[in-house]
Amino acid sequence: MSANVTTLEARVVALEHLNAIKELQYRYWHSVDRQKLDDVRDCFIENGVTIDMEGVPPCKDRDDFIKVLKANGGKPGFYSLHTGNNPFIKITGAVHAEGIWDAFFVGIDVPDRLTYQLTGQYNCKYVLRNGRWYIQVQQFRQTSLLINKLDEKGAPTAVTFGLPDPKVFDK
Repeated sequence: MSANVTTLEARVVALEHLNAIKELQYRYWHSVDRQKLDDVRDCFIENGVTIDMEGVPPCKDRDDFIKVLKANGGKPGFYSLHTGNNPFIKITGAVHAEGIWDAFFVGIDVPDRLTYQLTGQYNCKYVLRNGRWYIQVQQFRQTSLLINKLDEKGAPTAVTFGLPDPKVFDK
């Protein structure tokens, strides 16, 4: 009987870890969209982080990433929404996990009259420290991109259509 209790307890702990990782990734996207940059920074492990996101300049640590976010989204009149879907999360060790997410991003840059629609895949590695999960590795690869420039009447003209752009936010 105790083997069943032990197995059940391990399954509950694993489910709690999976849920905490999902909440971490959702918190990251929510914080990016609301420009809560201290909260974004806090989603990543302090040392040994890797952030490799197609369309964003390379970042060697979490503070570099915050600078990129400030430069590209942290301006008045820029609004965005990230959604993460279809997660495949696997606990790979006592304090490690990996996750793959499909992502959808929309953005409106009012001052520059641009709209963005981007899809892609996040490949992440997570680490558990002091009872809390952090993002240790975040890689993003685009699968599609649409950028429209709006004229004075609001009519869109496609700037980029369909193909990924390795410098979409490096302009």
